[in-house]
Amino acid sequence: MQIKAFLIDLDGVLTKDENFSPIDGAVEFISYLNKKGIPFVIATSNSRFSPEEIISRMKKNGFDISPDQIITPLVVAPEVLKKEKIKKIFVIGSQNLKKFLKDKGFDILESPEVDGVLVGLDKEFNFRKMKIGTTALKIYEAKLYALNKNIISKDDDGLLFPGVGTVAKMFSIACQCNQDFKHFGKMGEDYNRVLFDRLSVKEKENIAIISDDIFVDLEGYKKYGLKTIFVTTGKYTEKDLEKSSKVDIVVHNLMEILEKVKLE
Repeated sequence: MQIKAFLIDLDGVLTKDENFSPIDGAVEFISYLNKKGIPFVIATSNSRFSPEEIISRMKKNGFDISPDQIITPLVVAPEVLKKEKIKKIFVIGSQNLKKFLKDKGFDILESPEVDGVLVGLDKEFNFRKMKIGTTALKIYEAKLYALNKNIISKDDDGLLFPGVGTVAKMFSIACQCNQDFKHFGKMGEDYNRVLFDRLSVKEKENIAIISDDIFVDLEGYKKYGLKTIFVTTGKYTEKDLEKSSKVDIVVHNLMEILEKVKLE
């Protein structure tokens, strides 16, 4: 397999917790790509921290990355929300996310009288937030947005929980609205535009995506013609591959990739 560039997932592939502690082989793999001049973009749906905060934490853990080598939903969300004239937002997400959006000029409210409901990863999601979001969508006809379309996620303790996309889908079903809600994560139109613009390789068959997410990342980008590399260090196991279309390569450590692909 001949590869000229990589899209690399973050959580479960390079890092394993909110401190962005590296998974075995991850720092060495990124160092190798930089040394050889092989283009890559870290494509993450992480929305709990700003891109700047993610880079800062990763650098403290030994990763050599620059701002143009990472894309998060927060790179594209403000631009799209402003374009769609969304000003007042009810945010389901972290305090970091709320501060980031407030700094970008949005009004962040804790009531249903808003233009939009934005669903992110919220480890303090509760019944009250569920009620405010539902009321905003159903009664005030707010538009529904999600920061990614992940079906399932894995917490630092190893336990699984419904992903951001699943929570957003719950709202759309409950309110019978926004069934085609826009999301700002991987496979989103705006996210992908930025993503592919940052890679100098235009032939998608020469790009490989490395991810632990079989159903969003690997199945999604396979349809674009990318080669797919499944890493077993995250939320899905090899057994889950039985429910999916075949991936090109399976690895248990990122350094194994260097033995299985031909790099240019």
